[in-house]
Amino acid sequence: MFPHGRRRAALPLGCVSGVLLAVSAYLSGALPGGDPGPGLRTGGFGAVGGPFLLGLACWLAGLTGWTLAWWWSRPAEPGPEPADRTGSTARRMLARGALWAVPLLVAPPLGSRDVYAYACQGWLWRTGLDPYALGVADGGCPWTDAVPQLWWHTPTPYGPLAVALSGAGTWANLLAAVAWLRLLAVAGLVLVAAGVPRLARACGVAPAAAYWLALLSPLVAVHALSGAHNDALVAGLAVAALATALPVAALRATDAAPSRPDSTAAPEPGTTPDATAAPEAGTAPDGTMAPEAGTAPGGSGPRLGWAVLAGVLLAGAVAIKVTALVALPFLLLLAGRRWWAALGAAVAAFAGLSLGTGLGLGWVAALRGTGELAQWSSPPTAVGMAAGYLLRVAGRGGWFDGAVAAGRVLGLLALAAAALLALRSAWRGRREPARVLAACGWLAAAAALLGPVFYPWYALVPLALLGAVEADPGRRRALAVAAIVCACLTLPNGLGVPVLTKTVGAFAVTGLVVWAAVRLRRGSTATA
Repeated sequence: MFPHGRRRAALPLGCVSGVLLAVSAYLSGALPGGDPGPGLRTGGFGAVGGPFLLGLACWLAGLTGWTLAWWWSRPAEPGPEPADRTGSTARRMLARGALWAVPLLVAPPLGSRDVYAYACQGWLWRTGLDPYALGVADGGCPWTDAVPQLWWHTPTPYGPLAVALSGAGTWANLLAAVAWLRLLAVAGLVLVAAGVPRLARACGVAPAAAYWLALLSPLVAVHALSGAHNDALVAGLAVAALATALPVAALRATDAAPSRPDSTAAPEPGTTPDATAAPEAGTAPDGTMAPEAGTAPGGSGPRLGWAVLAGVLLAGAVAIKVTALVALPFLLLLAGRRWWAALGAAVAAFAGLSLGTGLGLGWVAALRGTGELAQWSSPPTAVGMAAGYLLRVAGRGGWFDGAVAAGRVLGLLALAAAALLALRSAWRGRREPARVLAACGWLAAAAALLGPVFYPWYALVPLALLGAVEADPGRRRALAVAAIVCACLTLPNGLGVPVLTKTVGAFAVTGLVVWAAVRLRRGSTATA
């Protein structure tokens, strides 16, 4: 099929794929009444019924179709478009994704049962119990049967805002609670859609290309729209915070480049066009629009009120999931001379949320229980598992847990090194917002991948950031492939593929880690 034919076919194919995924959700999804395929893990396909198998077929067909439709819809180049086309192209991309998504919004969750755990944790808080001290079964949640037994006695690791928002939807029944949580996830995606164009323009990325990677992928379809993971709201708040803190001088510089008569290519990320190409202060590149509200004179960062708002937004993200804290130093760099206002607002807002909900910092202790599972989806854990399997062959099976722990320690050391490199790059390029934002996005990706546990929805935040700020076509293709892989890591009923393929997956991921390390070393040697 020719490229233009694929592009025309993408819209109906995406719509049909959304319907197939919705059918899969009803037949083999994460249903509130229980797992529709409980025998799959131990007995294979012969231990599940015909409806589940039909739903699984719809899942495979729908996921494949969505992936093809998404890939065929990608913009030819990620660079900025002419000013008169940017808005309409981006709006068409958003409208396309919205049409694909409609069936998923009225179907049961896919790929995870976490949304039921969110509901129960909110119910505990609303009824006066402490979700940081009790599991959902210990507190008597009426919807405990919908939650995987693995988490029945585990306190919630999420922040006070996550618990309070979940509790706000538990006044009626489980269906209403799930609808409320899905609405929150959609709100997060709306925030991403609002903030992405501003970040993209600062980094020389077309908003339509940013929307394509940040919002339309199969990963977003399964785990944000359908699964209603609170990572979607974290992504929205983080993107909004960084966009609010962004100095608008960076937008003027990147907007000016395409309007130059002798320029046909977008500027490199992080570079500023010469002074003769920049528009006058107070005008847009076409000379007709006033500067964006919230900008301080001289390009020194946002006005005081906007710096405060940026801090509050990021505090909200951290109060849902603590991993959003990695964005704080980069937000402070973007805020320029008003870093103190952003930092003070973030601290005050987080303290207010902790005290206002009455939950305090109990989530810190609850974080210890999140690393109990050993799955190869986390690369450091995969390396430890592979070493442990080799030790078992050598007759040292008792050392398996120690090998996994050692792999995780190495992962945390690698994360610390990545953080230092990202912070150094951002500090050296602190006058180049594109460089600061790219460092933030890649550190968010490292924080997700190098932790003790990785679930596919952990990729929602880094994908939202990097989809907007990464301008290199090769890296964007790698991110797109990663989004596809992450979407395939679970089955529709929430059973993880890593659970079914522990040994094979551990060695496969270890091989990828070795390959990536060798490639990285060769690259660093070549540039030395």
